[in-house]
Amino acid sequence: MVPVFVDTGGWIAMAVVRDQYHKQAASFYQELSKHKAPLLSSNYVLTETYTCIRYNDGHGKAIRFHSLIKQAVRAGRLHIEWVTPGIHQEAWTIFQDYEDQVFSLVDCTSFVIAKHAGVKEAFGFDEHFNTMGLILRP
Repeated sequence: MVPVFVDTGGWIAMAVVRDQYHKQAASFYQELSKHKAPLLSSNYVLTETYTCIRYNDGHGKAIRFHSLIKQAVRAGRLHIEWVTPGIHQEAWTIFQDYEDQVFSLVDCTSFVIAKHAGVKEAFGFDEHFNTMGLILRP
């Protein structure tokens, strides 16, 4: 089964109840869980997520979120891809080539990882995934 890539916006919306997309994200995550859909994310995405949660919702919330991530990895539901120098270089090429887009470098690493894994869907709220040919969910 092809994994669903989870972007920063998806993680934050799931973890932060006051997020405008929380209900959508929590419902979609439950749907993915029910179907035992494998999830894929990256260390860059998680670093970005921990930082956002820490700054906006506090240190304790970021620590609790990390516990949920570790639990999902242990259960075999989530694979975290670590950005290698090769992935970083491919991402940098995308970053340079798409001058007309406001992609972050983290976005570009996500596109590369998703492509390598054959991912078709991204869980998040960043329309840039559509630009790169992925189906953005929910």
